[in-house]
Amino acid sequence: MGPDDSQAQQSNAGLEWLMQIAYLAGKSLDVEENVPPVLAAMAGLVPCDDLALLQVRDDVMEMTGLWSRPGSTVSLGGSCAFKRSQQEAPCEARVFTGKPSEASELPYLTGRDDVMVLIVPLVVDYICIGRLDFIRDLRSEPFSAWERHCAQACGRLLALSLHNSAEYARVAWLADHDALTGIGNRRTFDLALNRELARAERYRRDVSLLLIDLDDFKEANTHLGLSGGDEILRRTAKVLAERARKGVDISCRIGGDEFAMILPEIGEGMASELAQRLVKDVARATMSLWPMRFSYSISTYPSTSAELLRRAADVKLMAAKSRKGRIAVSLGGAVQ
Repeated sequence: MGPDDSQAQQSNAGLEWLMQIAYLAGKSLDVEENVPPVLAAMAGLVPCDDLALLQVRDDVMEMTGLWSRPGSTVSLGGSCAFKRSQQEAPCEARVFTGKPSEASELPYLTGRDDVMVLIVPLVVDYICIGRLDFIRDLRSEPFSAWERHCAQACGRLLALSLHNSAEYARVAWLADHDALTGIGNRRTFDLALNRELARAERYRRDVSLLLIDLDDFKEANTHLGLSGGDEILRRTAKVLAERARKGVDISCRIGGDEFAMILPEIGEGMASELAQRLVKDVARATMSLWPMRFSYSISTYPSTSAELLRRAADVKLMAAKSRKGRIAVSLGGAVQ
C-alpha cells in the first residue's frame, strides 16, 4: 500500500468519524444530553488522555464537560470557572506545553505534571463561545497536522451545536418570561392561573390572586424617560420575585405597569398582609427614582368562584385606583 492509499484511508476514516460527531452533535438541543457522546467520539478521532469542553459565560470560562480516558467517562459541569484570558480570541488551534499553573490559560489543570494541550477555540460568527482542550501527557506523541485539522473540524461542529442550543433555550425562555423584567409574562400567568385553580378545586384548597398596578408610572415615565421607567419596572419585578415562595408562588408582569402574583394555599387574610408588605418593599425599592403610588386587589378561591376570580380581581383593582386612599410613599415608609 502506497502513501497515497494510506492517506486516502485516513481521510475516509476521519470523514466517517466527523459524520458521526455531526450526527451526535445535532441529535438533540439538550447540551447535557449531547456533550457526553460527542466528547467521547471526539476523543476517538483525536486520541488524548482528557478532553475538556469550556464555555464563555459573562467573560468567564466555565467547565461544561470533561472526558477522561480512565474508564472513558464524562463528567458534566463542575465548580471550575476562571477569568477568560485577555489574549483569548477567535483564532486557529494552538498547542500549550509545560506545567499548568493558576497563571496559565489552563488553571483547571493546576497540580498536574507537564502536559501537551491542543486548544481549539469554538467560534460562531467571529465570536469565541468556548474551547475544546485535547490533553496529552508531554511524553506522548505530538499532535500531528492531521489531528489538528480534525480537532478544528470538531470545534466547528460543536460550536454550531452549542450556539443552536443556546438560541433554542433563549427563545424558549422568552416564550414564558417578560424580556424586560425576567419574571413570568402574560402567557405564563394564564397557564399558571388555570393550573392552580384546577388544583385548588381538586384538593379544595385556597388560592389567591394579587394584582398590583403602578398608578404613577406614566408620569414617572414622562419625567425619567424610558430607561428610568424600565428601571422602575425591573425593581418592582425584583421585589416580587424575591418575596415569592420559591417553586410555589408565581410572579408575572401581565401588562405595561400591571403585575400579578398567584399565591397557592394562601387565604385572603394572609394575601392581604403579604400585599401590604410587598407594596411597601416596592415603594422603598423605587423611592430613589420616583415617589410611586400603587393600587392592588386580592381575590381568593373558593370565596370567589374559579370563573369569576380574575374578573373580580380586575373589578377590585379598578375600584382601588378610583379611590384616593391608595398606597402612597412618605420618607418614613409606605403608608395607607
